Amino acid sequence: MANGNTEQTGEGGQQRRVPAPAEPSGGSRPQRAPHLRAESRAGVVQAGEGARAMVTQAQRRRARQGQVTRRQLLRVSFWGFFTFGLTGGRGASLPNCAPRGVTGVGGRITGGAGAVPDVGADPAPIQIGKFYLAHLRAGDGTHAGFGLEGDQGLLALWWKCPHLGCTIPWRPGFPFEGVTGWFRCPCHGSTYTRGGIRVFGPAPRPMDTMEITVNSDGSLTVNTGNIKKGGEDNPQRTTSYG
Repeated sequence: MANGNTEQTGEGGQQRRVPAPAEPSGGSRPQRAPHLRAESRAGVVQAGEGARAMVTQAQRRRARQGQVTRRQLLRVSFWGFFTFGLTGGRGASLPNCAPRGVTGVGGRITGGAGAVPDVGADPAPIQIGKFYLAHLRAGDGTHAGFGLEGDQGLLALWWKCPHLGCTIPWRPGFPFEGVTGWFRCPCHGSTYTRGGIRVFGPAPRPMDTMEITVNSDGSLTVNTGNIKKGGEDNPQRTTSYG
């Protein structure tokens, strides 16, 4: 990538040169951590060792008590862990729906019908499941020959970058090739549409997806243990809703 551009392959195997997305002026940059003096570092190391010892003891107690592990099937409500707070989205707060102490991915997560984002709204981050919930319009999620058009529906996108595993944020104000609003990896710049289609950067494929089931009462169940590798057909993996 001599000039900040990359050769990307779109639908049909055609090659085209894509200019590197430019960060908006005034954007925040990662800051170097402050330097610690030798005596401060020693205190930090000692504190860290004590904390690790406490964590180890707590882990042993939990193991003896037979508490829930990440590998066990989870069925919890995630809607109390976030608020959409975005234009076109509907907020929800159900703080008592999730069992305490249950975190991570690997099981089934259920959310109420009232918290489904509006069609075309910004993807909503679901912290407990480590994914974004997008409600795509028909034909949405593609860009300039990248991706295959699909029907309107819901899409669950794992927020782990397929390149080196960095967490991908949704950047609603990020402009690129005439479009504002992209998934943009902060580590190496891989850039994806709202359907998880990669259009720029070193990532080897589009964002991975998770299985969505619409229940008879209108609620959703996302199987975070059923992760499918991202592909150009991501927009065609939507689940019809409403």
